Amino acid sequence: MANDTDRFGNKFAPNLSYARGKILAATSDDFTKLQRAWGIIRERGPEAIYIFTGLDHSLPMEPEDLRWADDEIAPALHWDRLKALTLEHLGGTAPQHDIAVFNRLTGATLATHLTLVKPGDVVIGVSVSHSHPSVLRAAAHVGARFTDTAGLEEFKRALDREPKVALVDLTRLAVTYELLPVEAIRTIVRLAHDKGALVYVDDAGGARVGPASFDQPKTLELGVDVGATGLDKYGTLGPRFGLLGGRADLVASIRARAFAAGPARRLRAADACPRASRRCARARRGPRLQSSSPASAPGRSSAAWRRGRCCTNPSCGPSRNTAQSACRS
Repeated sequence: MANDTDRFGNKFAPNLSYARGKILAATSDDFTKLQRAWGIIRERGPEAIYIFTGLDHSLPMEPEDLRWADDEIAPALHWDRLKALTLEHLGGTAPQHDIAVFNRLTGATLATHLTLVKPGDVVIGVSVSHSHPSVLRAAAHVGARFTDTAGLEEFKRALDREPKVALVDLTRLAVTYELLPVEAIRTIVRLAHDKGALVYVDDAGGARVGPASFDQPKTLELGVDVGATGLDKYGTLGPRFGLLGGRADLVASIRARAFAAGPARRLRAADACPRASRRCARARRGPRLQSSSPASAPGRSSAAWRRGRCCTNPSCGPSRNTAQSACRS
């Protein structure tokens, strides 16, 4: 990172882009915080809980789906449909591209680094502000030397300093809800490929916010090698799967590594996955914002955009739903 302290001079915690305080001093304290939140939900009842984050961690299933909620039967019935919908959603085409399903987006990011990066390799992150902690942790887990950059010019300088780069982690929509312009994305991808690096896009919410609200290309239409998104982010209603797509050869290797390591999903709720993708496809056909950044959306405040609605279609935003899942770590 360009800076290792926040604006108050507090040093960032390891593999995080923020400083920890005395109350939430470690990840174990984050779980304690969750337990406190669960206690409030039990006390007040799930009907009194509303979600304003734009993240829907529910599992939308119909009663008839339960008959096929099985690790073997569900993928046998729904895999081909899921693959087709995922490639449509991410902008890929078979057989050039393939997909893999994970228990969450973090699993896709970790499996990608386990497959494409070796200990000592250089990995560069790039976004408008800073990469998600899951990206930093994945790079650290494999023993890579990670440099995080903010914006195209800082990325260029970091790239020029390195004789060899294994992977570029590109985040289209940063955790600060700032969007990389498509021209900058295409330049980053071109420069990375010229350097011999592969490009992975952590497109958690950007996979929908970019195309639906700002007329940007879909994930794989950006020219990246691999990209992943989560089905609980802006415009989809769960389940909390991670969907990865990309070059078929790379996806095959990542998927195999994931099956060996554990984060791959065997689609017990496979029918819910295509349903979520269909909902988002319908939402994308609604009205679009014609602005270049969330803060400049016409007639809307930046704060309203940050609450998670990625387009003006009411079906493409956070629902008032019960809290059913933990946070992305």
